[in-house]
Amino acid sequence: MKSFRFLLFTIILFLFCGLNNAQNSSGLQQKVEQTASSKALYHGQWGVYARYVESGKEIISLNEEMSLAPASGLKVFTTSAALQLLGEDYTFKTNLYYEGKITNGILDGNIFIQGGGDPTLGSNKTKGSLPLDSLMMSWADAIKKAGISKINGAVIADAFFFDDQTVPDYWPWIDIGNYYGAGPNSLTINDNLYYLFFKPSSIVGGPAEVLRTEPVIENLTFKNYMKTGPEGSGDNGYIYAGPGDYSAVLRGTIPAGVDEFSIKGSMPDPPLFAAQYFTSYLKKNGIDVSLPAAKSDSKKFFSQASLIHTTVSPPLKDIVYTINKISFNLYTEHLLKTIAVEKTGTVSTENGIKTIKSFLDSAEISTEGFDLYDGSGLSRTNMITAKMMADLLAFMSRQKTFDSFFNSLVVFNLKDGKKAWVKTGLINGVRSHSGYVKDENGKLITFSFIANNFPGRIAEINEIHTNLISMLSALK
Repeated sequence: MKSFRFLLFTIILFLFCGLNNAQNSSGLQQKVEQTASSKALYHGQWGVYARYVESGKEIISLNEEMSLAPASGLKVFTTSAALQLLGEDYTFKTNLYYEGKITNGILDGNIFIQGGGDPTLGSNKTKGSLPLDSLMMSWADAIKKAGISKINGAVIADAFFFDDQTVPDYWPWIDIGNYYGAGPNSLTINDNLYYLFFKPSSIVGGPAEVLRTEPVIENLTFKNYMKTGPEGSGDNGYIYAGPGDYSAVLRGTIPAGVDEFSIKGSMPDPPLFAAQYFTSYLKKNGIDVSLPAAKSDSKKFFSQASLIHTTVSPPLKDIVYTINKISFNLYTEHLLKTIAVEKTGTVSTENGIKTIKSFLDSAEISTEGFDLYDGSGLSRTNMITAKMMADLLAFMSRQKTFDSFFNSLVVFNLKDGKKAWVKTGLINGVRSHSGYVKDENGKLITFSFIANNFPGRIAEINEIHTNLISMLSALK
């Protein structure tokens, strides 16, 4: 009799908990539908989807199959594909060669820097990569160890691992001259960026004087329309220049009240800069170079050359960590081109996108509504669906690379000490939040909220999305 009562109690408790959870989900769905008509979202488009990872049970949905621009949320697609297709320990290699003959320490020939698509070369953003001057030192030391004390020739950059399209289609003109619009290159270096320093005027509205760039970019000039904004107004300055363009236009404002203020621009020609900077570094460190730095105009084969040194990048898992933590466009576009060349043999942004689609197809994730033009989300023309995003996140949770992927997401601190793991996206007219959260019983939920063309403030969309995540975490 006691065992029967216990069994009956267990069944009732199970039914009660199931009913309670269903009521919670129903209330959450009602909240979503009400929120869609709020002033912050009315006239816009809003895709909402959340499901349990293990069971696949849907929790909330609204316009989940609508094609929407995800902004940097798209990086989830590129980094997931890269981890799965290349492996989390994949590395990039940059080789240093010499051609010619060394006699009494004098090289009659050239030094070549062969780019291998390493996005982290000369950067301090990723664990294990050497900052620019430390990298130069390692290369200079390698040349000295090769017995070279003078170069009767030039330092030449060889940048043919990727194709020559360094800016994806449909990137806005306002972006590509600035650091977040720096495009991928076979010989990317120093994150393909420079700092441009200004001296603000003592008068708000007065001209801001250009002081210098760090590092120095040879032959770079500016047509300066930059003004001085109020104290504390921050960086509202823009650099307008395309790839290979050494004449940039400056517009916008930088704040008053400081001795100097810097903004970040994208280098016009990273491979040429690499050769020029290394030439300068060698000369400063006692190794004369007789000819100006240059860039190869055709792909070179190094079967007759001598390898001096190889710089190996950090593993892919650490690069992905950097990408998703700081939402780095440049590194993501590198991964897009790399999966193209490694999986199709032909490198291009287009082939990288085709490779991502094939990856999604193999994972049995619907690609209806999928239309991409880059890998990072900077293009406003990219289109995915909230359900597609959530399904990809669920797929990744079952893969061997999941820890590397999961740890790269940004941790959101919710109410009551709870947490969510999120990749956000933000460009003009777009705000997205996608990721994972656990319910009260520790069950993993995947979600994606994507808002486009909304009339509300970004802060309002942030609050709506964060509240929804908190409500998911409160499910029982």
